[in-house]
Amino acid sequence: MLILQLFLASILVAFLIWKWKVSYWQRRGVACIPAKFPFGSIADILLMRRTIGEVYDEIYYDLKSGFGGIYRFWWPALFVRDPEIVKAVFVKEFNSFHDNDYFVDPEVDPILGLNPFNSKGDRWKYSRGIVTPSLTILKVKGMIPGIKSVCKQMADYVERQTDEFLEGYDLMGKYTTDVVGCSAYGIEANSFENPNSVLRQMSSRMFDGSLKGNIALLCALYFPALGKLLRFKILTEEVNQYFISVVREAVSLRKKDGSSRDDFLQSLINANNDAEARGNPPVYSEEEMAAHSMTFFLDGYETAALLLGFIVYELSLNPEPQEKLRQEIRKNGDSVEAFDFETIHSMEYLDMIVMETLRKHPSGTSFSRLCTRDVVLKSQDGSDVLVEEGTPVILPMYSLHNDPEYFPDPDRFDPERFTKDNRASRPQFCFFPFGGGPRSCPGNTFAMTMVKLAMITVLLRFRLEPKEIPVGKLELDPRNQFFHSAKHGLWLKYKPVDAL
Repeated sequence: MLILQLFLASILVAFLIWKWKVSYWQRRGVACIPAKFPFGSIADILLMRRTIGEVYDEIYYDLKSGFGGIYRFWWPALFVRDPEIVKAVFVKEFNSFHDNDYFVDPEVDPILGLNPFNSKGDRWKYSRGIVTPSLTILKVKGMIPGIKSVCKQMADYVERQTDEFLEGYDLMGKYTTDVVGCSAYGIEANSFENPNSVLRQMSSRMFDGSLKGNIALLCALYFPALGKLLRFKILTEEVNQYFISVVREAVSLRKKDGSSRDDFLQSLINANNDAEARGNPPVYSEEEMAAHSMTFFLDGYETAALLLGFIVYELSLNPEPQEKLRQEIRKNGDSVEAFDFETIHSMEYLDMIVMETLRKHPSGTSFSRLCTRDVVLKSQDGSDVLVEEGTPVILPMYSLHNDPEYFPDPDRFDPERFTKDNRASRPQFCFFPFGGGPRSCPGNTFAMTMVKLAMITVLLRFRLEPKEIPVGKLELDPRNQFFHSAKHGLWLKYKPVDAL
């Protein structure tokens, strides 16, 4: 009986402590979403019933002012609705928000832990300093021939299946696997000819929506202490070891035959070679080279595949923008070979199509920054809040991108929203698909070049037709918590343009 009484008493004490902790925002006079035991405000995310974007969207409209409070378990987080506060977090007060609010332990997940997106403080500066010089415009220009080669392989693959419905994300996942494999490692994966190539299999397993992977990811997002204690890995040991072996073999081969390639890995090899020539130890270990190369791969593969899948899907449902884009492309060239870097990025309507897709279907659904020193954030409505050190600040990108205050009739696909005049009429940070400030996506230029060359290739040769016209909103996949993806796929048919 005594043991039972002690057990019940301990539960009561724990509950009372929880109740005190989840009164944080109320005690400070900040409007908030009430917490429910034990998950706080995010039960549907943690139970994988809805996506992060869907849960945050509900919170976005439940809160009325420029900011409000939520609880992740018993930990308070500030939820931002005001684009001016988004700007403050990204830019004006960057020194107070320079760390992303995720924790990936490099000792447990060595490759992912060294990714600049997951790194903090000086480690972030170091990691980004390695990646950024390899993603300059000059470097990206050198990658274009390899990208065009994959574009041709994709077009030939699609041409053999013009009577079939193809799933957009799967098709574009093959494309981005091959492009990033070539650009990062010099690997020719040939995913269109060999869909079971090892590189394609490993890229598919990175974020596969498995229960184990989702638990590890949710721990990194919301319960890092538990993830560290239980040593949860987001990337499996098989994936980690594969990419380490790819680097090891590539370095060995290039050293053996003295070859050199215009890819990301070569920039790391060159740094090591320069150090050794001066009698110094290598700059990067094998594991670090694998980690930084995988940064390039991770940043280019998944997000670009999702974006391209949604672009072709939206164009299949909207024939007028599809034809307008095709005409713009034809004015600049009749084959992908005619397009150099400057031409690719000079086409205004192509850019409008890409931006509108990123608005409606951002690959990720939110950004979250960790407050590293106390700071006051002010909303346009005149209210302000003191954000204490250690408090996460959530920037709900999907919700701001689909807010009718900034984008009327947000469910409609309308590239005209992104004319120069329309862009200038909105707050800058109601749209931020690449983040903002010093921690904005370093691979933006490479990703946009890869995406736009794919669309040039597809629109020159094919007309896109949907499998069916959807009724209501597209159903999202709650198993894929980190990315915005369709639960039942994005199915469409590619008909040869000349046959119509």
